Amino acid sequence: MSIQKLIILGILKQGPKHGYEIKKIIKKELEVFASLENKSIYYPLKTMEEGGLIKKKKVSKECGKIERHVYSLTSLGDKEFLKLAMATLLSQKRPFIDIDIPLYFLPYLEKKKVFVHLRVKKKFLEKVRKWLTDNLKRKDEFSPHQKLLLKHHLNLLNAEEGFVNEVMKIVKN
Repeated sequence: MSIQKLIILGILKQGPKHGYEIKKIIKKELEVFASLENKSIYYPLKTMEEGGLIKKKKVSKECGKIERHVYSLTSLGDKEFLKLAMATLLSQKRPFIDIDIPLYFLPYLEKKKVFVHLRVKKKFLEKVRKWLTDNLKRKDEFSPHQKLLLKHHLNLLNAEEGFVNEVMKIVKN
């Protein structure tokens, strides 16, 4: 939950937000960079509120709309955000890529099916490449640090594409 916590606290560092608004920001801007297991945003918000990291304020109903809560960062939450961000920057955890596990067992898999699945993966990577390059071209919408993040993922994608191509050659023969 620490990456999810870091993301939510970072979003609230930008200012108070409704739960649904937080979920939309994660989906639109961050989901491509981080794997989040929890589909519901409200459980982690409740946990962080109970831990004193955030507070919620009830917003009065507008005509025809449901009652909402606005979440904001507490001073403890601000400290936790900084602690998590620095710890994550210093992390020496190696990235593990799920494709490596089936490749370990490659001799037991049907090569034709593996090849077909790798072609599907390659198409997916092409879509991601298009998304990344299109967003890198949008000069005014991203800050320098966000562009750096996009470039980082483009570099990772290049390495992954090269690796998939190499595996496809091996499987084809």
